[in-house]
Amino acid sequence: MKAKWFLMVSFILITVVILNYSFDTSKETPIRIGVLTIGDSRYEKLVGLQNGLKELGYQQNEFQFIVKNAKENPSKLQKQIDELIHSHPEIIVTLGGIETIELKKVMDKNHINIPVVFAGAASPKEMGMIKDEKAPGGQFTGINNYHTSISGKRLEILVDLIPSIQRVHILYDNESEISKLSLQKTLEAANELSVSVKPWNVSDADFPKNLENNLKKNDALFLLPSFRIESMTDQLVNIENNYRIPTMGIYEHEVKNGFLLSYGTSFKDQGYQAARYVSLLIKGNSPGELPVEMPDNIRFLVNKQEQDLLGIHLNQDLLKIAEFSDVNKKGSNK
Repeated sequence: MKAKWFLMVSFILITVVILNYSFDTSKETPIRIGVLTIGDSRYEKLVGLQNGLKELGYQQNEFQFIVKNAKENPSKLQKQIDELIHSHPEIIVTLGGIETIELKKVMDKNHINIPVVFAGAASPKEMGMIKDEKAPGGQFTGINNYHTSISGKRLEILVDLIPSIQRVHILYDNESEISKLSLQKTLEAANELSVSVKPWNVSDADFPKNLENNLKKNDALFLLPSFRIESMTDQLVNIENNYRIPTMGIYEHEVKNGFLLSYGTSFKDQGYQAARYVSLLIKGNSPGELPVEMPDNIRFLVNKQEQDLLGIHLNQDLLKIAEFSDVNKKGSNK
């Protein structure tokens, strides 16, 4: 009898241990988050995403981030998408418009169902990423950074802030649909504001040389959304300083690296905001039922040190609503 009792108790104890071990193992298995980026220039979005998840109460060891980077080369993006999908992520976060558009093509073609959060993309409905902002449908949702929609407002701020501007050089990317749409809206605004503008396609091989040959006193540079333009920040800062030409960027890091001003939502803020979507998907929500959000923050930033270097007068009334940004040590202003 004692032997039977001993065997029964032992069996129960072993069963409890096995069940507890199984439960702990499943609990410790990290959630696989795929991250797709066109290049290094957008890594601040990943930093913002990780910070946002931490603020929401998640621990670092709860996630495994599978990052695929095309290194600023669109021809490599397809391979990165294939590798990412074959790594079987539970959720994918795209760090921009081109990543989202190309990923959606692959997923639609192959009937792949993985929830996707775009951590900031311009005009997602117009670009075919979603059906509607209130009810996206399908597998995609995220942040509309409004960088196409505010193109006209950015031009207005530039010419109002610097009354001496006589001509604006608009930098766009003819190989980016988002950039071309932004150009269209900027040209419409220029016509309404009676501003003289000259568009430049950064995809042209001779673009930098031709641009520099055309720069004159009282000109300004105006940047539109494009991963190519994002990767040219240091080069454009040098042009700004060499020719004393003010530059209107979009992102906070551009001002920190030497641009005179920017108006838009930062990479880090876009990633931080996207963390809420990731959390909602983890809890079982459907991406198609999560409305696309506007950016939490659109910031007007001015680099005071760059103003001093360029020696230009700024509209003091408009300057009252601007934030002054610190400058990175590696920048030319510090």
